[in-house]
Amino acid sequence: MSSYNRPASSHYLEVCISSIGYHTEPHTVLTHFERFGTIDHYNFTSPDGRGFVFISYTNLEGVDRCMSSRPHRLDGQHLYVKRAIPYTDDNPREHIDTTRDLLIVVDSINVDEHFLKCLREYFSFYGTLYACKYCHEANFDYILVEFADYDQVDRVILDKPHYFNEKPLNIMKCTSTNKIIMNMKYASKNPDSVDINENFLKFQYNLKSTSFQKKDDSMSEIDLEKEVSRLETLLKKTTENFNVTRKQLEDDCCEQLRKLNADANRSHQLQQDLEQEYTKLLVEYKSLTRENEELNEQYLQAELENFEITSYYEQILADVTAETAQLEAEYTEKLEIVYANDTVTSASSRPTSASRTSTSLTPPTIPDEDNDENEE
Repeated sequence: MSSYNRPASSHYLEVCISSIGYHTEPHTVLTHFERFGTIDHYNFTSPDGRGFVFISYTNLEGVDRCMSSRPHRLDGQHLYVKRAIPYTDDNPREHIDTTRDLLIVVDSINVDEHFLKCLREYFSFYGTLYACKYCHEANFDYILVEFADYDQVDRVILDKPHYFNEKPLNIMKCTSTNKIIMNMKYASKNPDSVDINENFLKFQYNLKSTSFQKKDDSMSEIDLEKEVSRLETLLKKTTENFNVTRKQLEDDCCEQLRKLNADANRSHQLQQDLEQEYTKLLVEYKSLTRENEELNEQYLQAELENFEITSYYEQILADVTAETAQLEAEYTEKLEIVYANDTVTSASSRPTSASRTSTSLTPPTIPDEDNDENEE
């Protein structure tokens, strides 16, 4: 940045405020803007304070706080606040127009990447910078610098002049008016034609700025009477139309009110029916709730009895099972004793092999028939 000689801070301490609400009082406006700093003086462009308001602070910090606190709202109305820029003949609308773009005319400067980089670094001091690019118009070339806020552009304009390599930069707001002026200026190299074109533009601007001024042309009495008669006729016709329209509106309003009353009565009746139905359902619900509670108590009592019976049955079953197991053990023991006794008895009564042999060799005795008969 050694190629730049940044000027000292601006001493413009005035802000311009517009879009003030119709019902907002002047003291309300002053009270609102006194929060940002001490007000040195103020100027209302209209007696009721509903036009433009110019407020001057005692220091630059008050202006900066006021601008950084945007948006401003007062009595429900959005206020438009900007720094007050003095009027100049070179750019007659620059104190009115608002834009976020800055225009730097390239006349005798060699535009390269280094130059654009230096511009970006320099103007980034004023805030967020979106773009810095080379552009071309019909009759001249320029550098377009895009900022994030219109207040940054106003600060750059107030801090003029700006220098590059100790040469002043031709800086202005990038508006259609300034582009037209520069196109006409560079369209011809004849200085006289340039002055004529600029004077023509200034005349057009002055004509537009004074187009709303009141005319003081005098009127004759006949024309005045005709105008009064015309206005009376127009007023009468307007009054008749107003009465007819008002009657129609009153009839429409009465009809709408009747419909609304009927709807309100139906809604009230429906609400009463719903309340009665709700009361009935609430009684039934309470009755069913009591029945449910009684059934729950009966169910719990039955469950308790079932539990007691089940416990008693399980105890009996356990006792029977134990007794059965004991009887089975005794039966098994006695059965083993019986088997043991039978085994011993059969072993003692069994004959030897010699006796069996002799017995088998002895012939069987034949019974005597006589003995049998005698016995009979």
